[in-house]
Amino acid sequence: MMPANDNKTRREEIAMFKSMKRLLLGVLLLGAGSAVAADRISAETAAAIADKSGVSQQLADFGPSMRAGITTNPELASKMTEAQLDTLLKAFEAAYAPGRLAADIHAELVKTLKPAAAKDALAWLESDLGVRITALENGATELANDPDKMAAAQKLLERLPPRRAERYIALMKATGADESGAQIVLNSSLGMAYGAAATLGSSKPDLDVLRKELEANRPQMVEALGNTYIVMFASVYQEVAEADLDKYLAFAESPSGKAYHKAITVALDVALTNAAKEAGRQIGEAGRAKKIQSDA
Repeated sequence: MMPANDNKTRREEIAMFKSMKRLLLGVLLLGAGSAVAADRISAETAAAIADKSGVSQQLADFGPSMRAGITTNPELASKMTEAQLDTLLKAFEAAYAPGRLAADIHAELVKTLKPAAAKDALAWLESDLGVRITALENGATELANDPDKMAAAQKLLERLPPRRAERYIALMKATGADESGAQIVLNSSLGMAYGAAATLGSSKPDLDVLRKELEANRPQMVEALGNTYIVMFASVYQEVAEADLDKYLAFAESPSGKAYHKAITVALDVALTNAAKEAGRQIGEAGRAKKIQSDA
């Protein structure tokens, strides 16, 4: 028989062993958690990338664009009563609010953009050349909406040396400008179609069905936008030296550059899809509230 003191010592050893196991397990879990966290960028980094890339500045345009897309479309506007149109526009204003879109974009960047690529992207965006090129790109919206400036850009493109024009084509492919542009147009069209259908229909429309219908025209949209972007590049980058343009292309074609541009495109896609769903939800809630009032 084991002496009483030996039994006590044994119990103490077992208790200590269990405590050490719990402590060790906690350390391992903490380390695992740190490893997962280290593989993701912070929300602050995501916000910095959205700001410095110019994406944040573009978010204020979506709400007014959705409003204009409905109010300037006589076929859609004529089908709605004044109350329905007001409900739809209010839903768009809330769902496509810049702050709401930004929150979704930041969250998606945290999930999709790896720290190494984010670090390289920020290094580029914060460089003197990166800041200058981003500023030029932010002014491109005005160019696209001016037929005279686009005609001048077309003539400029036709006069360019072959190598310069080839750089623009390579830059478009590396950044995926045509694909991301098509995605924005598709999502904006989807939002308007979904919002209008939710307002006019007796039942909630199927977002996936609407998306599939719009996706059928995607190849033609990408091709048309690609041609438009090359014309725009001729004007936007005309003051950028050949060597600087090569530096921009080198970043865009690097693994980090491709990951950064893809992450931005995916983040915008998610944010705009969520906005369409939110608009549909708000329209549905407004309809139910109105029905309750009328039944009361």
